[in-house]
Amino acid sequence: MKKILYWLSAALLAVLTQNCFAAACGPVYGADSIAEDKDGNIWVAHYEDVRLGRLEPNSGRFEEYLPTTQANSAVLNRNNQDGFSYKFDFGFNGLALDDKRGLVWSLIFNSDKVVRFSRSDRLFTEVELPGRSFGRFVLPIDGEGNLWILAGPCCGQEGAMQLVKISPDASKQIFPLEVTRAVAPNVAFANNGQGWVSLTQDDEKQAALYAFRDQRFERITLPSEIGRIITRLHVDAQGDLWLAEGDAIWLLHDKEFKRYTIPTPGAHPSVLADDGQGNLWFTEWHGNKIGRIAANGEITEFPIPAEEESPLALTVAADGKVWFSTMFNYELFRLDPATGNIQSFPLPTPSNWSKNAAAGLSACVIKPKDALTIASAKASPVAVAPGGTTPPLRHPKGYPDEPGAAAFEQNCHTACHSWYRMDKAANRRSDWRPTVERMIDFNKAAIPAEQRDVIVDYLNRHYTMVKH
Repeated sequence: MKKILYWLSAALLAVLTQNCFAAACGPVYGADSIAEDKDGNIWVAHYEDVRLGRLEPNSGRFEEYLPTTQANSAVLNRNNQDGFSYKFDFGFNGLALDDKRGLVWSLIFNSDKVVRFSRSDRLFTEVELPGRSFGRFVLPIDGEGNLWILAGPCCGQEGAMQLVKISPDASKQIFPLEVTRAVAPNVAFANNGQGWVSLTQDDEKQAALYAFRDQRFERITLPSEIGRIITRLHVDAQGDLWLAEGDAIWLLHDKEFKRYTIPTPGAHPSVLADDGQGNLWFTEWHGNKIGRIAANGEITEFPIPAEEESPLALTVAADGKVWFSTMFNYELFRLDPATGNIQSFPLPTPSNWSKNAAAGLSACVIKPKDALTIASAKASPVAVAPGGTTPPLRHPKGYPDEPGAAAFEQNCHTACHSWYRMDKAANRRSDWRPTVERMIDFNKAAIPAEQRDVIVDYLNRHYTMVKH
């Protein structure tokens, strides 16, 4: 159990702070980003998948757009033909929509590049940053369509952080922030151009918050109760700043901080979004719930489906319904706050995340389904497993007697490669060999050569689209 908790903590820190790590966790990672456009369509991006996607909830039509180096609206295959570029191999981080100009912004995973997608000609354009990009889930964009990104050194490297303003025409302006060797950076902007930056310097015991006004940074004094890591910043429709930290969410209004303690112990609030009506919504990474702080301060929690783990991205649609993703599932989920009903939308995925991946469909139609129905009244904390909110541990088929199960347990079983995740991937895979070989060759997994075939054979017999 200690080993599992160690891996979960390490994965949590990596996901919620910096994105300077290899995509070693396989291809069943939930949507890293969700955003709604003015027409009610839901856009998604995955840091492990080489595409942007758009879902029309009413019709169920889902379109995907593969990155190209030339304007080509008919690109279907993941090869070098028709302008497809596999330099986007790690997928995308974060989303920002500019409906006025038909632009979709994202970050190229683990790189110093911003990508701009034009919806009119389906052309991807790169913008280079002065360092590694920092951003997940929601990318800040102001009322003029300017994207704001924090860039700097990664993974223990020396150098200063810099705030970068990228205009809709892809021109950029850089504002140095005299901070070095920082972790957990976050950026948020209001429509009027008021900006906020938070981060933690290596030698400081408390997180730092900066207001960005008139092209200058001003450090803001934080309440002493705020700890070393601020998980997320968000500016709501009223222009107030919210920040997630520890097991609390803080509101900064008229220069005064107010604390909201999450009812579920150890919930770890993460991604924040508002509905424009004074209600703040948030994900509970460890609590496995979606939470709401109402305008009157009342906190309501909605459990996610019991078989799911760790809600990731979050956005509130114009109709008040809340879209979210979960850690180990490509599906999208939609929560109706009025009824507590949750629907799931199973998005298509490549059969294997590798350079030999099957061709992706340009469009398909999917049907939503009810995932969970709960009471709409304020919910009390609900554990998803006996003894607490720790995700349930599942044992593999034939374990511990079958050699393949034992080999996987010994060489591969971590928080990123749980048996639960194998089950999630089973209906999307026809051959595990490309993934196993990628783990060995690319990610330098220390798997003895004689056990490679044993693991592949075991996974292909038990965890593929064809059940035996």
